[in-house]
Amino acid sequence: MCVSISCRPSSGCAQVLSHPGHSPITSLAWAPSGGLLLSASPVDTSMLVWDVSTENAIQLQWFGGGGVTYLAWSPDGSKVLAATPSAVFRVWEVQMWTYEKWPTIKGPCRTGCWSPDGSRLLFTVQGEFVIYSLSFLEYSGEQQRQVGGSKTASIVADLSETTFETPYGEERIGGEVQSMVWDPSGERLAVVIQGNLDASKTIIAVFRTRNNPVFELLPCGFVQGEDGVQPQLITFHPCFKKGALLTVVSSTSKY
Repeated sequence: MCVSISCRPSSGCAQVLSHPGHSPITSLAWAPSGGLLLSASPVDTSMLVWDVSTENAIQLQWFGGGGVTYLAWSPDGSKVLAATPSAVFRVWEVQMWTYEKWPTIKGPCRTGCWSPDGSRLLFTVQGEFVIYSLSFLEYSGEQQRQVGGSKTASIVADLSETTFETPYGEERIGGEVQSMVWDPSGERLAVVIQGNLDASKTIIAVFRTRNNPVFELLPCGFVQGEDGVQPQLITFHPCFKKGALLTVVSSTSKY
């Protein structure tokens, strides 16, 4: 593909944000309002909160656990998940930037996603084949400065490999979660699962979800590309009015 030089943005259109010692940056997360940007590095114990309009940053620093490997801002803007390279992750509330931390047993938090109202966090742990859930209380007044997470996480899905009978023979499906997204309506969860025995066997499992009055997570179906084609990125359309619309970016042009 060839693009006309006249159509390319000039270097003057770029805004560069930099901070000493804050590299390599591997995680970014915009606040839902678009006013703040979080940046993090697995080798820097400071997470930065950028006011992009002024190019100023506030350092959020802690000790122990290393830097940050993954960020996820809740859709309601109230909380942020920050995973670390060690077996602990933190959830921050964004009014006073205080946090609560949760240790894991086998390894670091791999990925996570929030319910649309920010009341529930789903996350996975590297080396495990399950999805965990943490619920968060809603506070008012001065208590809004508390994170309010439940003390322990519960397992809501077991993704260990299992065999299904299909018109084309037996299919083995299951493994470790690579990424997951929750649609804005709160009715569908899409999960990228890499096969335990065959790393090239990657599928997208779709679940039907409900958060209130009780939490439900029910298998809905699978999305699978051609052999050898790996999904690299999945996301739901933020404003689709007729259900949940999932976009998949793959390692080739086909999925």
